[in-house]
Amino acid sequence: KHTPFEEYAQLKLQGKAPKQLRWERLKDRFESHQKCVEELTEIVRRQADVRVVSREDLGPQHMEGIDLVIPVGGDGTVLSTSHFVDRFADGDDPILLGVNSDPTKPHERKSGTSDERRSFGALCYASANDMRDVLPLALRGDLNFDVQRRSRLAVTVRGTFSETRLPPALNDVLLAHPSPAAVSRFRLEKRQRRSDNGSPGGGESGYYFERDERKEKNDNKIPASSSSSS
Repeated sequence: KHTPFEEYAQLKLQGKAPKQLRWERLKDRFESHQKCVEELTEIVRRQADVRVVSREDLGPQHMEGIDLVIPVGGDGTVLSTSHFVDRFADGDDPILLGVNSDPTKPHERKSGTSDERRSFGALCYASANDMRDVLPLALRGDLNFDVQRRSRLAVTVRGTFSETRLPPALNDVLLAHPSPAAVSRFRLEKRQRRSDNGSPGGGESGYYFERDERKEKNDNKIPASSSSSS
């Protein structure tokens, strides 16, 4: 993903950046994220082919033929990446394994304070703190017991002269008028569609790694995440 530091740096060159910015903190977030991406790439390259794609450039064309997708950032990056995970002609779905690149620091946990601009990482299986242990296990298939299928919302917006299929949503879908003050009118229909195996039909589901905290207490192979996503 592009961090706020990179975005504001471009605005600063144009003379459009807000004046009340904490540049040192933004730079620290940027450096933490870049370090995580570089280290993660090296870890994965030891066991598999790897391709790095920015969040802004990511599209469905990058998913076909891929076994494992690792969104690096936070929950927003995981959600954004999940929009492009679909069932392909060969019947295989890529697996998502989110890595929180900038988790809460140890001194923040001890003091009971945390920076609200850090991602909580609720959808991230690993973080920059434990990815060196988790990723090799995932690449060897030793974490397959933690892979879970997630149902998603498939939304089609039908207008008078057009029809638009939105990307599948993992958490929610917002329907609103372009003007916040205007009244919105909708006609909603709920349809149930399932495949032969009882799971949601193609395009409405995806796989991702999810920790089972109860299991971790009895399984020393999987280190606990310190945070609780190109």
